[in-house]
Amino acid sequence: MRFLFVFILLTQFACTQNIVIEKKIDIPNDIDETSGIVYLKNKKEIITFNDSGGKPELYVLNAKTGKLKKTVKVKNATNIDWESITQDLDYIYVGDTGNNYGNRTNLVIYKIAKKDLKKGKKAKAEKIYYTYEDQTSFEINKHKTNFDCESITIYKNKLYLFTKNWGDHKTTIYEIPTSEGKHVAHKINSIDINCMLTSIAYNSVNDVFLGTAYDRDYQSYLIQINNLGTQSQNFKKISLFEELGLANQTEAISWKDNSTIYISREASSVSLKGKKYKRKQKLILISLEK
Repeated sequence: MRFLFVFILLTQFACTQNIVIEKKIDIPNDIDETSGIVYLKNKKEIITFNDSGGKPELYVLNAKTGKLKKTVKVKNATNIDWESITQDLDYIYVGDTGNNYGNRTNLVIYKIAKKDLKKGKKAKAEKIYYTYEDQTSFEINKHKTNFDCESITIYKNKLYLFTKNWGDHKTTIYEIPTSEGKHVAHKINSIDINCMLTSIAYNSVNDVFLGTAYDRDYQSYLIQINNLGTQSQNFKKISLFEELGLANQTEAISWKDNSTIYISREASSVSLKGKKYKRKQKLILISLEK
């Protein structure tokens, strides 16, 4: 009954767009390209990082205030283009999955034990390398490739990767194991969302995927996917324009509880139709029901 109640609430949210911005939280200036977040419920902390070219570091923030509590260096990692993050009970998974040019052959997800994150300021990662089963060309194809990825999540004890398709603005879904080694990402599905997906998070209680996305004008959306892989599969695209306005580079999402999410926004400077928009990096707490 509880499952049904929560599911109905989320379905109504998608149809009525009944969302409320509860809080906008400043985060440190050094974390201006926050491209992934996970919320640690037991610690009331957010873990995030900077994307391409940033240090191979995880930043532990107070989820309520946004203040930096700790920096953890991943000793055996490099940050080529960190874009995604997810978690299960025991591990954090950090995706060096960004592939704007479509030519990368060293895509990797770093698997870091949560117990190691608690111990100190350095941690060692297992490495999960992968390739896409249907990628045959690795020629440079900047901002036209369909093999960029900024969204990973855990689903049925596997890693699910949702691509950011610059070419056709769909998202293609792949799966790989969570084990260390070299894997082939197998294609599961493709969804025509008509925008570019920048994060995804699965909530197992209500069986819902929720992600962030933006279009060519940097108008931001939430993307909700229900019943993945079944005949009743559907998705909802919810505009965040009324809540955030234009030119928000929303990049990350994490569930706080079954009706509340955090999303993050990168610092950006965007010109649209002759007007310049400057946005500061933020954590944004959103209620999906009111």
